[in-house]
Amino acid sequence: MNRGMRLKRATIPLLSAAALITLPAFGTVQASARTDPVQDVQNRDVQIRQTALADQITGRLGARQAGSYLDGAGNLVVNVTDAAAARQVTAAGARARVVAHGIRQLTGAKARLDRLAGTPGTTGLAWGVDVVSNSVVVDVPRADNDAATRAFVKRARALGEIVRVRRVAAAPRPMVGPGDAIITGGSRCSVSAIAVGGGAEFVVTAGHCTRISADWTTKDGQTLGTREASRFPGDDYGTIRVTNGSLKNDNAQLTSVGRPAVGSQIQKKGSTTNTTSGTIRGYDRTVNYQEGTVSGLIETTACTQPGDSGGSLQAGTVAVGIVSGGTTGACRANYQSYFQPLDEALQSQNLTLK
Repeated sequence: MNRGMRLKRATIPLLSAAALITLPAFGTVQASARTDPVQDVQNRDVQIRQTALADQITGRLGARQAGSYLDGAGNLVVNVTDAAAARQVTAAGARARVVAHGIRQLTGAKARLDRLAGTPGTTGLAWGVDVVSNSVVVDVPRADNDAATRAFVKRARALGEIVRVRRVAAAPRPMVGPGDAIITGGSRCSVSAIAVGGGAEFVVTAGHCTRISADWTTKDGQTLGTREASRFPGDDYGTIRVTNGSLKNDNAQLTSVGRPAVGSQIQKKGSTTNTTSGTIRGYDRTVNYQEGTVSGLIETTACTQPGDSGGSLQAGTVAVGIVSGGTTGACRANYQSYFQPLDEALQSQNLTLK
């Protein structure tokens, strides 16, 4: 975390679902191409229907299913463990895929790894159920080859073929950087969403941001508010009670909160890389940051960089998550980013989207 950097001043005292500014001399910024608003609405409606259908099918199949996802063509695929279940999926209007491991095996293997979180060798590692490969994927930074890491990987591999070890470019970490957006103590984060509850208004951001300090300002130095809640590690969300009534705070196009299907197209908005696009890789990821373990995260391919922390994960008009961390450096192919689910953060504080 860099401190003491002089902050660039802006002139618009406006907070939205993500403060959009550029940090000078940071590096390449990935921006999504312009899209057709009508097509966006149609895609969103299709994804909503597919998510509802996936929930219906997997709920009916119970232990005979192993998760669902959208393939490259946008078709709903449901993993099943036997032919009879496959016929049920096909009859319901989705594509069936027979796999080796059921959902209970997958979640059981992940739970065994979760019990090792915080032990020597787990710092910088991440793991979770990957429904596409029908395995529990353990991501290990290429640079990590010490004895403790090798010991953890050996314990993970001992669970059998259900575990797949994947070497990645670098370790994920919470992202706080110097610059503009919402500011505290010389550090910058981003806004995920504006929420309301108990007659008050709140800015929702990352917990590893709100734990830095209680008092926050806007990117142009106006008072924003004070920390209300902060959860990190374990979870990664925080809320700031807005005390400046002269600010205009809104969620732009966000109208609801949800969890789109794995494989859904998403966008991330943050104050370093602005708007970046990608897909959802999976839910319930566990990431063992240097500062502590966070569970229940969403993994995506959207670029995130320091300063994007707390930013918004969106699928059309659906608010999905809060930027937690990711791989620093250039956003190359197979980039990994992690998000705290927004619904969990709002429910825990009895808040709703503004």
